[in-house]
Amino acid sequence: MRKSIWIAAALFLGTAALGTARADEQDGSRPTATVAKGKKGKKRHKGHPILSGRLASPDELRDEPLDKPSGKIELYAVNFGEALSVELYNEDGSFNPDSLDQLNHFWRCKRTGTEKAIDPRLYEMLSRVYDHFGKRIELVSGFRNQKRTSSFHFHGSASDIRIPGIPDKVLHTFVESLDTGGMGIGIYPRAGFVHVDIRPEPSYRWTDYSPPGSSDMGHAHKHKKPQPNT
Repeated sequence: MRKSIWIAAALFLGTAALGTARADEQDGSRPTATVAKGKKGKKRHKGHPILSGRLASPDELRDEPLDKPSGKIELYAVNFGEALSVELYNEDGSFNPDSLDQLNHFWRCKRTGTEKAIDPRLYEMLSRVYDHFGKRIELVSGFRNQKRTSSFHFHGSASDIRIPGIPDKVLHTFVESLDTGGMGIGIYPRAGFVHVDIRPEPSYRWTDYSPPGSSDMGHAHKHKKPQPNT
């Protein structure tokens, strides 16, 4: 009898642990369970779990190599009210150091003003986004000088973006089409932006229904729940 009770308790605890499993800021190194709590915990939004994520399947990744982008990007930093238009490349196709410096300054931390060298592959991805839509990209969050050092924002390879007049789902779908492997792509339907990062493989996908303003940079941190490695 005691053995049966112990087994039942173990099964219950194991199930509960899976339901709240934390892959500390999902870095794609391990799969993460979907988070879903009841109404009392306010962890659902209209029937959806606040945060759900998964590894991207091989079938979702792009088979064809990406074309080199034009190198042009037009940006607007919502946190600073600044606009920037740059050409990434020199005439010989190499990166223009002055353009990278301007972009790194543009990506600076909102809270501290700290700058960091950003992975230029991220800029190339955003140039592809600009080439496709032909509209200025709004940068919601770039580099973050923060304690959570597992974040790709901290490592200088992430951005939260939106494009006025373009639905987030449309932007999200196009960014996914660029993934040949080694990208993190998340959509934030309530906050109104798409997260794009460059990371070691495998690629990762997530949806976060956290409300706008639930954190300093648009990502919820007040709730004790799993976070993608944003």
